[in-house]
Parts: sequence; C-alpha cells; structure tokens
Amino acid sequence: MVSDREYKKTSRGIDMIATLLADKGYYVDHLVFFRRKKIPEKQITDNIRQLYLYDCIKLYRGKLQFIFPGFLLLSYFHYIITRSGIDFNQYNYIVLESGHPIYLSREINSGIIYRQADPTFISFNSNREFYRKLELEVIKKSLFVSSALKENFFPSEYKYKCFYCHSGFIPYNKQITVNKNFICIIGGGLDWNLIYKIAKRHLNCFFNVIGVPGKYFIKKNIHFKGYLDFSEYQNMISCSSLIIIPYSRHFSYQLRQTSYSAKVLTAMQLGKPILVKSYGDIQNTDIDKKLYVYKTKNEAISYLDLILKKIECGEINFEVSKETRDFLFPQTAENRKKELDSIFSKWIK
Repeated sequence: MVSDREYKKTSRGIDMIATLLADKGYYVDHLVFFRRKKIPEKQITDNIRQLYLYDCIKLYRGKLQFIFPGFLLLSYFHYIITRSGIDFNQYNYIVLESGHPIYLSREINSGIIYRQADPTFISFNSNREFYRKLELEVIKKSLFVSSALKENFFPSEYKYKCFYCHSGFIPYNKQITVNKNFICIIGGGLDWNLIYKIAKRHLNCFFNVIGVPGKYFIKKNIHFKGYLDFSEYQNMISCSSLIIIPYSRHFSYQLRQTSYSAKVLTAMQLGKPILVKSYGDIQNTDIDKKLYVYKTKNEAISYLDLILKKIECGEINFEVSKETRDFLFPQTAENRKKELDSIFSKWIK
C-alpha cells in the first residue's frame, strides 16, 4: 500500500483496503511518504507494517511543481526509491492511492491496484495535465481501479475495470453532552472570508476548526485545532451543536466529481445540523431535513442565523430520523468494506 498518510483504522478508502487485505490473511506493508526525517518502521498489527519513505518534502511543495518539469520530479523520486532499497518486485500486489503516490507509475510494472480518492487537480497545484497523464498510466497498468469519483468521470476505455466505491463512516455511539455554543468547522479548502465573517457575527459562539494543517492557536472566538486523531475528531463533532463545511468556491468546484464525504455522513449519524457549501452530489434533500446546502455567502449567513435560532428555541434536536438512518445504513464502513471485498474477490484469486 502506498499513501500520503499513515495507516489508521478509519473509513478512508485506502485504510479500509489495508484492513480488508489483512483480514483476508495478506501481509500488508503500508508505505507512507514522509516529508522530513527518517522514521523507523513499526508493526501496527500482526499483518500490517508501517513503512516510511522520508525526505519527500520536495514532492509536496507546490512551488517546485511550478518550477520543475514533471520528469525532473520523477527523476528525484526515482533517486529516493533507489536510496530506500525498497524492492517492489517482492510484492504480489501494490495498492497506490491517488495523489503523490502516482509518482510510482514509472517504478512499478505489474500488480497495481489503484485507489482513486481525489481528482488529480486537487492533489497537484500545477502541471496538472502532466499528472493527469501520469494517472492514466497508472489506470492503464492497474488490474482494476476502486474509485470514490462518480462513474461518468471514469476514462471511457477503462470503464470495464473502474468501480465506484465511496468511503464510508464508522458509527459513533459514545454519549457526549452537546455544548450549544460549540460549532465545528471541518477543513480543508475553506472559505476563510466567510469563516471570519460569521465568527464576528456570532461572538457568543466558539468556532472549532479541525482538519487544517498547523499548530493549535486561538484567534478571538475561532479555535484552530489542526489535525485530530480519529477518536478526537469524532468527539469534537459529537459535542458540537452544528457542523459547518464552508468550502471555497474554487475547492467546491474541484469536488464536483464527488459525493457525500465521511465528514457529512458522520455528522448526519449524530443528528447534527450541517451547513455545507454545495458540491458534487450534495444538495438540499428530504434525506435529512437538518442538511442545509448553500451556494452563496449571503445564503450561508442566513442559514446559520436560522439554525442557531432554531437550536436556541429547541426546534432542532439531535435525533436521527428514520429516512436518515435508512440512507446511512449502506454507507457504514463495514458495508463499504463488503463492497470492496466483492470487487477484490473478483479480480484477485
């Protein structure tokens, strides 16, 4: 497995695949690109080992993607792989996640399984046409593709081996007291102008921003908490009275190929009102009456005023309707894993 992030037992597609393969008896090496220093490998479970490919900082710097042609970055990556001593020929299968792992397209010739979590134009700041071609090379070489993108975006000549399998969510049953003044904002690609505007408008509320890189700090009534581990992430959503996902216009356009994210599904199963910028399949629907989808800043501000008023008056509770439960059931990580299992069983004997 090759990913931008360390393995965690979460509902992310790449993590579910690693867990599935380990459960099926495969021994899984999970390689993560690490940006700065060398870290020793560690055994996560009996069947999953975490490996690190260090000194990859140059691969993440958007400015370098502007300055250097793609082939020079590929050459640099080849040097890092050679120095690491990793022999990809020892593995029966290699699962590549979308994003920076596609640099491996020239290093591996067979046994590739591609997990397409995001479009290339989200992962890369520039040279996007080059990286799109690189991704097509990976798809062409791959045994099959497990994709979180909508089917109409699959390359037509490879649709026969591309399967839609969205990330799910892990049910959360812990009871935590809700603080009516706590509002959770989930990143990235956020509309900061809107965030500062609503924070100034509602000074009695505390806006906890999670999923945005950086250290913890406070700016008036906005608390930046950086990345949280999975349990902290769920706890933060659970104790909040409202979840806001204020994507910027540019980022929401980039997400046009996607569907309901784990962020939205997790908040829905906790009965939270959700204020989210319109993107992909997300729209106002009878599935969940507490899902508020806006298109403009003024619409977002009006919705927020309305939601907070309803919470204060007790018109919004945190119960989950039958329609929402029925919608969420097939979206659980366990059911998504079953979908993955059926796909893998077809292609891996």
